[in-house]
Amino acid sequence: MKNMKWIYYGFGAFIGFVCGTVIELIFYLLEQSGHRVISNMVRDYGMLGRFIAEMITNLHYIGLALGIVMVYWLFPDVVGDTSKSSEK
Repeated sequence: MKNMKWIYYGFGAFIGFVCGTVIELIFYLLEQSGHRVISNMVRDYGMLGRFIAEMITNLHYIGLALGIVMVYWLFPDVVGDTSKSSEK
């Protein structure tokens, strides 16, 4: 059961990575279709727009990290500390 937590973490990371990649792909296709949302954000808002554009570029990594956190919050009895789960 100790190794099962890594399967949970891996699945959460995979789901988060895929969701982040799909959202990033949507923004990419929006830019390619002629609606310059991210490009205009950098031009209009300066440094804040640049920061948001970089965050959108790294959405797949953010999704990966949030997928792991989601698994930790949703399944604390499986992936948490073994001493807490054995006391139940």
